[in-house]
Amino acid sequence: MSTLKDRPNTALLVIDVQKGVVEGNHQRDAVVANVGSLVEKARRERVPVVWVQHSDKGLARGSDAWRIVPELTPG
Repeated sequence: MSTLKDRPNTALLVIDVQKGVVEGNHQRDAVVANVGSLVEKARRERVPVVWVQHSDKGLARGSDAWRIVPELTPG
């Protein structure tokens, strides 16, 4: 993640890192680890982190598959 100085409108968007979206994908663990590193750095730098979760018929809101992967913690 680049260091962006004097950018008050900067945020990190974390999109669709849900169990049902990433499970079984190519290099899943590496991707999740990279996202985790970015989230940690953003938090250290006090950059807002915005979490976006997709939902549809196959990925019902509130279901286990809809939840963020356990390695990552929104909030």
